[in-house]
Amino acid sequence: MIDIHTHPVLVREVMEKDPEMERVVREVFRLRNRPQPLETFLLHMDVAGVDKSVLLPIDCSTSKKCSIYTNGQIADLVDRAGGRFIGFASVDPHSPDAPDRLESAIRDLGLKGLKLAPEIQDFRADEEKLFPLYERAQEMGVPIMMHSGLSWETDTPLYNSHPRFIEEVARRFPKLKICIAHFGWPWVIDTAALLLKYPNLFADTSCLYFDTPTEFIQFTFGKQIPTTWIERSLRNQVMFGSNYPRIETVKMVEAVKSLGLTEGATELIFEKNAERFIGL
Repeated sequence: MIDIHTHPVLVREVMEKDPEMERVVREVFRLRNRPQPLETFLLHMDVAGVDKSVLLPIDCSTSKKCSIYTNGQIADLVDRAGGRFIGFASVDPHSPDAPDRLESAIRDLGLKGLKLAPEIQDFRADEEKLFPLYERAQEMGVPIMMHSGLSWETDTPLYNSHPRFIEEVARRFPKLKICIAHFGWPWVIDTAALLLKYPNLFADTSCLYFDTPTEFIQFTFGKQIPTTWIERSLRNQVMFGSNYPRIETVKMVEAVKSLGLTEGATELIFEKNAERFIGL
């Protein structure tokens, strides 16, 4: 089982080496939970039955004058966890050398994908200045995890994160694999439409923002769109994501399993689609 969407923002060992990180997590990422040892992260995975988790940083050097984890810190955690983590990189999309920084993170640090967050990095996915970055990612076979939908940072524009802006990227770069994070919630139907049209697009299940995980997942994939859409039409493009530590991994696993999908669809969502997306 692979969790495609986690943030290692509470790892105590990182904060002890970089005291500024605790402030960044609290004031920029807006998560105020207490730091925890790395062992706690791994324990959450064990309890949920998750074998590997994708770690996502955010380089917001231009927009927020900081990084919510650097690529080096992500690579260090991957090394320390003995194969349990898959590290993604992040680069500042406003930087002219963003494509070269991405290439360095992939080749030199062994990271496997790119994380971009339009709301907190202050851009729209369809801005032409990002096209060289997309081109480089496509050339290297690097998948992109693109934040979409609601975010908790109150000083960031929700509009930037509408999934509609991803369409131009999917159209111009048909071999570039992009995950519409959080299933684009609340724009779930828009996300489903994009998945149906573009086979290089994926989405993850980490679309929880209120209520309990089970109630919200059943609402999203039962009321906003029918569960049968996932089972019949989108089964090859949906991946399990928990958004840990905002959500406990085991609760999101239970929520997705509560949809009652077939064994074949469940295997795709919890494992096979993520393997294909990352290129494992």
